[in-house]
Amino acid sequence: MPVSTRRPLGVRPLVNNANTESDYFSEIMEMMRSDIIGEQGCHLTWPELRHLTKQELDLSWSVVKGRKVVFTELPSYYCAIVNLQGFLRYRLEDEAVAEDIFRDLLAVDARNICALGNLAVICYRDSRFAEHEEYLDRLRTEIARRDPLSRARSYYDRAHTIRHFEQDKRKFTYIPYIKKAIEISKNLTDREKSEWRFDYGLALYRKDTQLTVGKASVAILESGFRDASLCFHEVISNDGPVGYQALSWTFLGILLQNQPSRTFEVTLPAVTALHGLNAVGCFEQALELAPLHPIVLRRVGSEMTKLKQFDRARTLLEASLRQEQSWFAYRHRGLLNLSLYEHSGSKGDIGYLKEAEKDFKEALERKKVHADYSDLGYVMYLLGNRRAAVNQYSCAVKCPRDDFFNPAVTHRRWARCLRDMGEAKGARFQEEKSKEVEQALMQGAKRIGEKFIGHGAGCQGFECDLERFNYFSEDRRGFVNILSEEQHPLSPIGDPLSFLTKRHADYKYDFFISFSHIDHKWALLFFRKLEREVEIRGCIRYRDYECGGAISTNIMSSIRKSAKIVIIISPDSVTDQWCRFEVNHALAESLKRDYVCVIPIMLRPCNIPAQFELMTFIKCQDGQFTVDDWYRLGKGLQKGTNAT
Repeated sequence: MPVSTRRPLGVRPLVNNANTESDYFSEIMEMMRSDIIGEQGCHLTWPELRHLTKQELDLSWSVVKGRKVVFTELPSYYCAIVNLQGFLRYRLEDEAVAEDIFRDLLAVDARNICALGNLAVICYRDSRFAEHEEYLDRLRTEIARRDPLSRARSYYDRAHTIRHFEQDKRKFTYIPYIKKAIEISKNLTDREKSEWRFDYGLALYRKDTQLTVGKASVAILESGFRDASLCFHEVISNDGPVGYQALSWTFLGILLQNQPSRTFEVTLPAVTALHGLNAVGCFEQALELAPLHPIVLRRVGSEMTKLKQFDRARTLLEASLRQEQSWFAYRHRGLLNLSLYEHSGSKGDIGYLKEAEKDFKEALERKKVHADYSDLGYVMYLLGNRRAAVNQYSCAVKCPRDDFFNPAVTHRRWARCLRDMGEAKGARFQEEKSKEVEQALMQGAKRIGEKFIGHGAGCQGFECDLERFNYFSEDRRGFVNILSEEQHPLSPIGDPLSFLTKRHADYKYDFFISFSHIDHKWALLFFRKLEREVEIRGCIRYRDYECGGAISTNIMSSIRKSAKIVIIISPDSVTDQWCRFEVNHALAESLKRDYVCVIPIMLRPCNIPAQFELMTFIKCQDGQFTVDDWYRLGKGLQKGTNAT
């Protein structure tokens, strides 16, 4: 192949050592942004993977090196695992093997976006510019096709890889990517969608666990439980791979166990297929579908320990270990032995403690996590080895992998141990640390909740893409095209138009607009069009809220100062905490006035909230208004009031 005449970025080959690593990343990122991959990127350009340590890379390789997946059974998972293996070998300076891994993947999935990108980066870094251009040309062709399956696989790949390195930490940066995969694939009928849907459900389950540990509000927990349950139910209903169906049943049971008061009848009244099932019923469904699946066996086994079905728990965990000597199974067999000791009476069978000690040590050989250090320390305390216990507690608090565990428990155990050693001052110190950690967990749960339900906090830009919703962007006879202003900047929205004069003299604003962040791009265009064409002055959060003020205070103040309140209804707004807050305060304000001030607009079809069932609302069609509805809306917003 002749060498391309296009001048590659950079004038020198980049070498793989620490001194040039930042130069390498900046140059590669420049190349990728300016050339082809753009927002999707590849393993060797994703910033989330940039700062991994050699210890993390080595541990990850030990976990995935022997993982066997069949492409025809789980294509997305297969591609994600192989790309991850290639990335790890490359970062561990085994470049020839890494390149072979990526090439082998292309032999199976010739249009794999991530593999093509990774090979383009490798060739560029080695100054093999002809091959670099060849892979970029293939990548350009593939991305230009905009094939939903290829694109969805690439986003799933990114989510899977980031989750692999975040799964024992309290992070959820991978969630927007798995959501993007689901959105891209919404019109596909391929069973592969079950892989993406299951992974999203798994992310929501992790979030639910963190919020439970952090003692989040009942409302936030209930919302998360509903969303996760719907994901898993969809995998079961859509005849996905049997393994994923069984695991979905398993996690439905675990979600019920997280909060004993939960029931499907209350949370999912429309999903009658789940009514009457408790956690054990879900576990039985899982085992019936996949009685030999090692992950199902160990997950159900761990839950049986919590249910005090100890014999069954041991049978399941040991059956799993005969197939895979996994960290999870060793850890939970250790917890089983610890539970058996604690339930065997005041003099407990010390043999259970010895077995628990072995299991926690086996678990730590496979993965270093806070929980195993803490539980091993507790076992050593019970065995009378106080100093060894303190050493393990010290290791625990230094370990950043504290997912699925309450670190405050470690400090309480540490305090108890120190008190027994006569270290009263140290015990008081650890008790205070325990309180600090509990407070931090609650704050962390609040941040997690806000990240998922706030006014767009943590949005990666995917969730609010206008292209997600198939809105009409062309002019149609008899319709008002909201997107016709799209060429204008969306943000900042700017100052109110200079020619506007308020139609309602007793209020600062003619109207306030409530909308979900997911709908904010459409809402901004709608807002601008209203101000310009109806010649009224509106209130919108991006322009009119007081900087630094509390969100709730800004909302209440803006509603009081607005003559009319426009409520944009969509499937996202009805589940958004702040939208519900805005609706409740709008309706409360309407009771104080002697005229109709709330105007609901249904942007996208959804169940009508109970508050609006008896109201007349305007319904959009593919993001557009009929001319009659637009005229009716304008007259309603201009109409004078009797406000005093």
